Amino acid sequence: MIQINAETDTKFTLAGSIDHYEASKCKQLLQEYISKNKSEDIEINISGLSSVSSVTLAFLLFGLRLAKESSKSLHYKDMTPALFNMARVSGIENILITK
Repeated sequence: MIQINAETDTKFTLAGSIDHYEASKCKQLLQEYISKNKSEDIEINISGLSSVSSVTLAFLLFGLRLAKESSKSLHYKDMTPALFNMARVSGIENILITK
């Protein structure tokens, strides 16, 4: 299961894994953090993600869409090499890493 830990009001750490069975719970957790955050600029360190799958990529894209719908800017940092390679194969590495 995904864990989100606050470093500061605008910086968070995402750790753990996600599979298709728990994706909806993880999406709800991320939605809570983004919607409750008062900042317009949110940064999430994703170096602690232990899973690399299409579900993980979909989850990260969901976060970007959710932030945009909330008129916020979400930036992921410190993507693991395995996750970066999967994103690159999918052609979405520039979408996920914007800062």
